[in-house]
Amino acid sequence: METRNSIRFTRLEGLEDLIGWCIDKRSIRSDANRIRKQYGVGYLLGSSTKIDASNDAGEGYLSYIQYLSPANGYNEATDSKRPSLCPYATKGCTAACLGISAGRMRFTSVQLAQINRTRLFHQSRKSYFIVLVDEILRAKRRAERDGLKLSIRLNGTSDILWEYMGFEIQGVSFYDIFQAFPDVMFYDYTKIPFRYRKDAVDLPNYRLTYSYTGEDVSVERANEYISAGCGVSVVYTGDPMEKLQGLFPNCTYTVDGDAHDMRFLDPAGSLVLLKAKGDAKRDRSGFVVHGKTYTAKLSPWS
Repeated sequence: METRNSIRFTRLEGLEDLIGWCIDKRSIRSDANRIRKQYGVGYLLGSSTKIDASNDAGEGYLSYIQYLSPANGYNEATDSKRPSLCPYATKGCTAACLGISAGRMRFTSVQLAQINRTRLFHQSRKSYFIVLVDEILRAKRRAERDGLKLSIRLNGTSDILWEYMGFEIQGVSFYDIFQAFPDVMFYDYTKIPFRYRKDAVDLPNYRLTYSYTGEDVSVERANEYISAGCGVSVVYTGDPMEKLQGLFPNCTYTVDGDAHDMRFLDPAGSLVLLKAKGDAKRDRSGFVVHGKTYTAKLSPWS
């Protein structure tokens, strides 16, 4: 009996294999440029400080990330009533979200760009995927020119179930973006319970890392992901290891999550440590794990 996954990767071609046969790349580019102008979208896929670190890490990948409006930001900015793109966001992670409070993301112009991308996603899913496909094709060309592989994080400030986002390009249907680009490595952080993401975990070119929220239920969810071979990320201050070893005893590796963003390179079941940034340093909701702090004692002769 054929399953969704067996059909996905054995019976259907990747999008690039169909270019010149039933898909016209120039037409995709022309349509994408028109859509960008219509919605005021400069680009969907961009960079960040950590993505820059990934590209400088020497691991053979060119990485991109997409930032949409985080949590309920789009509705607040546009007075809309759209479903949140982060359905399991907590008060703590929303307050500390990098889409709101840290690094380059503090700039209002960046937030306006997020709103325009999110408007395109909500108002015309077909147009959104035309632009996304065009940008992935361009990014792949850049990567191949430099002898690199391509990696993409679509949920930079969102938590969308991309494995259920089917789309159509020039009359050709695809189950999702992963089936359309089987040689691109996709990865994301997620707070969505494992039972809703089982199909994603089984995909060969998509890697998920569960984001711990500090809630009691989040410990159970995190350990489910660990049992499936996924990593768990924790935002922290101080030395959190004593607390984390009690919460996640089956994590066999710890990873410096700030060194780069390529979570698909982490060993299975890794504990990914992320230093609190921006407003997250002052979080007391439980989202940030505050570990031990050590104060050096100075001698009177120092």
